[in-house]
Amino acid sequence: MVPFESTKDRPHVLVLSSVFPSQVDATVGPFVKERVAAVQRTGRWEMRVVAPTPYVPPLPFGPERWRTMARYPREEVLEGLSIERPRYPLVPKLGGYFHDDLMYWTIRGQIGRIHREWGISLIDSHFVYPDGVVAVRLARDLGVPVVLTSRGGDILQQGKEWRVSDRIRWAHRHGSQFVALSEELAAAMRDLDAPPDRLTVISNGVDLQKYRPIPRDQARRELGLDLAVPLIVGVGALQERKGYHVAVQALPELRRRVPQATLAIVGGIARHGEDYSRQIEESIQQTGMQQAVIMAGRKNPEELYRWYSAADLFLLLSSREGSPNAAMEALACGTPMVATPVGSVPQIMTCQDLGLMLKDRSVPEVTRGLSEALGRTWDRQAIRHWAEQNSWEGVAARVNEVFDKALAGPPARR
Repeated sequence: MVPFESTKDRPHVLVLSSVFPSQVDATVGPFVKERVAAVQRTGRWEMRVVAPTPYVPPLPFGPERWRTMARYPREEVLEGLSIERPRYPLVPKLGGYFHDDLMYWTIRGQIGRIHREWGISLIDSHFVYPDGVVAVRLARDLGVPVVLTSRGGDILQQGKEWRVSDRIRWAHRHGSQFVALSEELAAAMRDLDAPPDRLTVISNGVDLQKYRPIPRDQARRELGLDLAVPLIVGVGALQERKGYHVAVQALPELRRRVPQATLAIVGGIARHGEDYSRQIEESIQQTGMQQAVIMAGRKNPEELYRWYSAADLFLLLSSREGSPNAAMEALACGTPMVATPVGSVPQIMTCQDLGLMLKDRSVPEVTRGLSEALGRTWDRQAIRHWAEQNSWEGVAARVNEVFDKALAGPPARR
């Protein structure tokens, strides 16, 4: 067991999130870890993490994401956070509708042990399904309050599936407090019976030390990139919803308007969800844009500041998001953004000095937006200054208020 020193004078918060970084793969759910770590740094709570992980046998073949998952340690300490990773059964493509049941019945005993040894005061759950549903069931077992945070696809996608939506409605009726990363998510949660008087919108913050600006030419030299070309950078997994294929299709006309415009895609195959890399490659071939697209692959978070700093524009073409972390990271590096109106983007773009918000992610609209943004002069210092007002420390202060409300109220409702 991971060694854990307890201080009895602070409430004990158990974080439940199946999406959480590991020493094996730091790219999975860094936004969850950043918020948890920021809240812990306030000194008001003792926190430990349980990150349930689907069981994958350690085989030398199969998809890379499965082989990586099989290597996750069952216990580890990451940036001062004690993490346990109990395994639970999940059959690909069949287990989704029973995901919460499989997770709950497998980890219930381990959570009970932690409660007996440590004394859980509050459960902090990330992603309403399956984690939030499981967290409410556990909180009812233990007689403690529970906070549920919606982060995007759990509400906007899974919330539309009939069986899952019923489970989400149940969790919303029985949870203590709720957090949405954007007004869009808050509206979707209310539609699924989340009580408005216990729902708070708190977007993601940004690590201002990790994501820091450096001179553009310096960043390009360090990355081996051409100093002269107009460079557009997108960061994220190679999924359809990220819209990279649309960006590629926009390139031929964009390059007629802005000669040598280049797109760098920084991301790899998604750990969860579909792999869209083949379709992206096909778009590159069909448009003849092989010389205009850089497929940089997945990068660890500590490397990304160079890519953001090297870019003339950061591009976000998602069809859905909660609070897009890459957007905040790019802005912290002083890079202007062109983005679709998803998640917290409309709130961010109330400041028009940060970039351009597209009407949609059609090829003509993307072409227009990128052409216009590349033709403007942006104040990168002012963009960085805006990001400095949106740190994780500010997020942690607001999360503390939600925790206080949960602890002041009754336990999870029966």
